[in-house]
Amino acid sequence: MIDPVFISALVFAALAPLALKLDGRYLAVAIGVALFAMAFLAPSAAFFFTLLGVVVIALALDWPYGGMGLSLGISAAAVALAAYAYYRTVAAPQYALSYAIAGIAALAAATVSIYGLLASGREKENIEGALKYLIFSAVGKTLILLGFMLAIYISPVLGWVLMGMGFMFELGIAPAHLWMVDAFALGTPKGVATLAVFGELTPLIVLLTLLNVVPAASQAALAFLVVALASMTFANVAGLTARTFGRIMAYSSIAHMSYALSAVMLVFYFGNRFVSLPLLGTMSAFSVASLVVLLEGLTSGLAKAGIFGALTVKHADTMPERRVLSNTLNVLSLLGAPPLLGFWPKLFLILLAISIGQVGVAIIVILNSVLATPYYLRAFRQVLEAPGPSADNATSILTATLSVILGIAAPLLISALIP
Repeated sequence: MIDPVFISALVFAALAPLALKLDGRYLAVAIGVALFAMAFLAPSAAFFFTLLGVVVIALALDWPYGGMGLSLGISAAAVALAAYAYYRTVAAPQYALSYAIAGIAALAAATVSIYGLLASGREKENIEGALKYLIFSAVGKTLILLGFMLAIYISPVLGWVLMGMGFMFELGIAPAHLWMVDAFALGTPKGVATLAVFGELTPLIVLLTLLNVVPAASQAALAFLVVALASMTFANVAGLTARTFGRIMAYSSIAHMSYALSAVMLVFYFGNRFVSLPLLGTMSAFSVASLVVLLEGLTSGLAKAGIFGALTVKHADTMPERRVLSNTLNVLSLLGAPPLLGFWPKLFLILLAISIGQVGVAIIVILNSVLATPYYLRAFRQVLEAPGPSADNATSILTATLSVILGIAAPLLISALIP
């Protein structure tokens, strides 16, 4: 039987020429509705399909994307396909290799779409930021694909070295982070919003997929655990010195991706085992790490989609030109204030590190959370004290509401996020 989700993905790709003839925002809305329909075709990934459908519709209705609306829809579909591939590697391990390749293909689809959105303002700076994203993301995908083939057929250790380096480029992990700072600073705000929510979630989900498929290599995991811990510290220190809004959010993303990477590498190196944690009960350490990864991606993506979706300027690297009070909740979620969504991934990462005897890692995460507080409070003030009347829009209100609801319901979401 031909997989209906893959058929849907091919249909989305075939729609591309229509963007030249139709108003792209309506195509984006149609794809958002299609994601709801896909939830019925793939119940195991229904949570992601439903959530992504809501977000893409809100983004499309908030901004007249023109011909680029299809890019928004395809980037959302790429995340959905990656999520589906992840769940299928768990549910049907006999086909895991094919679904892993599908996940990598989803990465390519997301990159091309997001590039178009970052450059959609057509300013010289927009194109510069988009090109840097495209080039470094292409390097990352090449390394991931080569590493994947190497790990399957020759050496898991060498394969994971290449794949780890590839994911460093994809996720903006220091020292492969400069493209993210420039993309956030120079890209169009709506393009940055799409990058934050779809461009970060896709590689995170593909990383989890490959961890289910490729044999472990603890030597590589230790190196990348050290890199992830150093990257989060660097990002939070650099965030203290950043003054413009886009760069503050860029360093925030680097830190969030570093938290996510450290969770999986922690388990990858010290080994998977059953752990008992408050609120979660007894579950495998890898399941807890997967939960941290997915919640970090959702926290960073949803909050920044709301923050950048409210900007109407040509470049994202500017102060908010109007007050959007709902975005204060989005900034607080990025900070990790309870009971918002951003509180949970850091808590679960700390509890995971303690449960497997790595108290030092837990202390580093706690110190980084404290270190990040001043620049998030600065961003909070910039949002709250922006000139002009309050101008909340659908995307900002939606993402802030989701940060609250998903934060309160986080313990109940575990069954939806972890198969």
